[in-house]
Amino acid sequence: MPSTDICFLATSKSGLGHLRRCATIAKALRSLDPKRRLHLISNAPAEGMEDHQIRTFDTAQVLEKDRMAAAAVAAGAGVLVLDTMTAPGIERTGLPLALVLRETPDDQLYRFRLGGGKPWDLVVIANPETHWMPPAGALAARSVVPAGWIYRSTGARRAAGAAVPTVLVATGGGGTAETAGELYPRIDAVLWLARKRGQVFDVVQAIGPRAQGFGQLAQADRRLDPGPALNDHFRDADIVISTAGYNSVLELATTDTPTLLVPIPRSIDDQTTRARSWAGSLGAWLDPAAPDAAARWLIDAIIARQRRPPAALGPSGEDTAARAILALA
Repeated sequence: MPSTDICFLATSKSGLGHLRRCATIAKALRSLDPKRRLHLISNAPAEGMEDHQIRTFDTAQVLEKDRMAAAAVAAGAGVLVLDTMTAPGIERTGLPLALVLRETPDDQLYRFRLGGGKPWDLVVIANPETHWMPPAGALAARSVVPAGWIYRSTGARRAAGAAVPTVLVATGGGGTAETAGELYPRIDAVLWLARKRGQVFDVVQAIGPRAQGFGQLAQADRRLDPGPALNDHFRDADIVISTAGYNSVLELATTDTPTLLVPIPRSIDDQTTRARSWAGSLGAWLDPAAPDAAARWLIDAIIARQRRPPAALGPSGEDTAARAILALA
């Protein structure tokens, strides 16, 4: 009997986080079961992903969410794995269903309930059990498995920085023009305050293809498209200012780069809580009500130019997630 195909469904219009997590788990599946056929269906092209990550899948399609369920069945899938999303009709496929879920505000968990009261066969929590778990009863699920953080590790910088400190600003590859219109002025204000107080530094804005039309930070000296290697740019910078998405925070945590986290508002991704909780180990966070405090932190970091210890995240959880998904197949 041939192996049961596994199909990943992901949203990627607002960034690469969901795709990267799917690809990381798929790589672990490929290692555990090399003959298993793996499929990917996302609602936007995988721009900015490594080629080898996309090649992990036997097939990859770009479809809107309302067409994903039918396409997965047509591809021969026997198990569906959805990353922090649902798709119309998946509960009617009759297939085992797995949800990969990163920390989510409790009042938003209803978004991940399946139609008709059908339970998920598996919910993989992409963080340690001690960090966050959905409240009992918030999601109908036959099995809930906390896998730990799912991330790629980068490591500490070895070479010394340039004579003039470089501040890398990662404004995100996704989001919307409206988000950028709120985010960019906040970051510009902090950079302007630091420069007004006599600090000399270069500002490099790292911006992916999804946000190329959103304009540029007024304080940016230059821009770069980091492609799939944003984590390497995180490591090599003297200081990073970054939005507080799940993947960005974890990749920054594995470096030794002092970091200012800037949360952006998203209903199912509480970046403010994440920025607050990681600020102590990564550096600081930008409270919109206190830009002066963030500017003081930036000035101190520029003057000191000291690295920090990488955070201890424990083993990445894709192996645990992959084994739980294979059990469904």
